[in-house]
Amino acid sequence: MVPRAPERGTRDEGFHVADECIHGFDDGLCAICFPPKQPEPKPVAKAAPRARAGASRAARPAARVAGSSRAATSLAEAPVDPKTVRIYHVTHVENLAPILGSGAVLADDAGATPVVDLAAPDARAFRRSAPVGGVDAVVADYVPFLLSTDAHVWNAIRTGTPDPRLSAEAVQRPPADHVILVSSVASAVGARTETAGTVVVTDADAATGGVGSASAWPDVLRMLQRLHREDDGARLRSAEFLVRELLPLERVLLIAVGNDRVRDRVRAALDAVGVRTRVAVYPPWFQPTVEAPEA
Repeated sequence: MVPRAPERGTRDEGFHVADECIHGFDDGLCAICFPPKQPEPKPVAKAAPRARAGASRAARPAARVAGSSRAATSLAEAPVDPKTVRIYHVTHVENLAPILGSGAVLADDAGATPVVDLAAPDARAFRRSAPVGGVDAVVADYVPFLLSTDAHVWNAIRTGTPDPRLSAEAVQRPPADHVILVSSVASAVGARTETAGTVVVTDADAATGGVGSASAWPDVLRMLQRLHREDDGARLRSAEFLVRELLPLERVLLIAVGNDRVRDRVRAALDAVGVRTRVAVYPPWFQPTVEAPEA
């Protein structure tokens, strides 16, 4: 089936918005269609001529400090832009009603009441006691987001593969019966960058002991940069982005769905409560992919 692109330049009832890409974002804001430019490579300096025998020590070129080339490259890398880094919350379409009723995507310990629970009971119980590194909180105090639409846990649902983190119901239902709430790192953190633990990023399942994590805003940005610059993207597919307590609906930039049937259902639910979040049909995000086992 050919992916159906969102309508461009229009919104119901005459509201005008900027042109959108196939993922539902304004032109220039999609990290997939408009990837950030990589920094230009620095020109390689020519080697200094070899000093003649007997030349004074002062005339000789300074010795290269070990690691200086790597440090220079690191400094030249452009910092990650939190406005273009997308985060993805996968849930079942049946769970959209309580989310709309709350006006936000709630964390487990903040009162989330999923109709179809994607988390396995043991996994949910464990996250209620698993501490978050560097913060006086547990994982269940946070709304979980993925950093890739090819994340291992989401692909387990797409392929119907049993996973200890997922309920049997989650992997037995068709992938297209789920929806993906898309936001950005900047939308999630808002103006709360001074408070450590407002958002947390981990390089693997947040409830797993010994995972790399960052909770202070500068450290969060640095870890996101490292995850996005890895060539194979393996850790990006395992990583989690956690948002403390809730994500208000107005910070959801897009709801991605797998087919027209679910799109119509989602739009009807949004209209019923007067929410005007974009809805985009994009089947590739809901189709299974063959991948290597998660490390």
